Amino acid sequence: MVLRTNLTQRSVFLAVILLSSMTLAAGQIAGGLTETTNTRLGGNNYIVGTVYSPDGMPISRKMSIRLTTPTWGDVLATTDDRGRFVFSQVGSGVYTVVIDGEKEFENVMQEVEIIRPRSPVPETYTMTIRLRFLENVRSKPSVISASNAGVPQRAMDLYEKASKLAREKDYKGAIRQLKLAVAEHPAFVNALNQLGVLYLRLNELDKADEALQKALKIRPDAYEPLINRAITLFRLARFKDAETVLRDTLKAKAESSVAYYYLGRTLNKIGRIDEAETAYLTCLKMNPGEFKEAHRLLAVIYLGRGASQRVIEELEIYLKLVPTAPDAENLRKVIDQSKRSLLPPKQIANPEN
Repeated sequence: MVLRTNLTQRSVFLAVILLSSMTLAAGQIAGGLTETTNTRLGGNNYIVGTVYSPDGMPISRKMSIRLTTPTWGDVLATTDDRGRFVFSQVGSGVYTVVIDGEKEFENVMQEVEIIRPRSPVPETYTMTIRLRFLENVRSKPSVISASNAGVPQRAMDLYEKASKLAREKDYKGAIRQLKLAVAEHPAFVNALNQLGVLYLRLNELDKADEALQKALKIRPDAYEPLINRAITLFRLARFKDAETVLRDTLKAKAESSVAYYYLGRTLNKIGRIDEAETAYLTCLKMNPGEFKEAHRLLAVIYLGRGASQRVIEELEIYLKLVPTAPDAENLRKVIDQSKRSLLPPKQIANPEN
């Protein structure tokens, strides 16, 4: 009877973690995660944005960024490897988002004003940052994007217009411009990749896959189309295909933590749990603290094995990284139950001892 009760409790807590994982995953978009830097500035607002390279594509590496406040000083953060950043718990005031110290690019200082410190529904202030090459760098031929080499000016102009529309969240308008750019230059890999990304944002997954396959026929080892197609296939529940493309992605960019994260999720879906664990751990080793959701997913694996100590460790790390998780109370109950399972039987029967 005790064994059955323990198994039932474990199943309940497993469901708690899985349900929340599915809810959080729904908010993710291609190429990265919804990573948040908690400012603890007395509000419940968000400042979210994306950093774009001079050619209009999101930057493909982590970049230091800071939020400057006249009263509290600087809040330091980094973008993810798709150029995105999120500052949470922001109160009212005028803030400056700063990027400086980059060797290739001019310093950036962009202001945002938040009126209300709190509201029943938190407000999100969205911004885009377009980097500019330093003058002494711009003149060097080596900084010209190799991926856009040979693209006719007409196609580039259409691509730039599409990038502007995408930043304004006019995704359908951006798609129309990108189609014109591809018609002008069918081998335009960046335009095809961006088409895939926009279709992914609109949840038109088959169209996203079609555009990304076209890009990969031109450049089979291009990292951006590979990772975006892998995520598309994952969302289409084509897990075997997703694994294949993720393996190719890691050949193109062995240090891609996001590829390892999605590899873990994919292997988990097809029941290869040990390999999924290895992928999650590799992801976290590459970027400690960045892929917060991986800790929760590891806790699911360890709970299924009955490895209570590992469950405790992973969930405590997760709650340290995401203290305001909407299901934090339930996760603390899982931690408490796991701790109780480690106690000798006498202490469980007489917890006051």
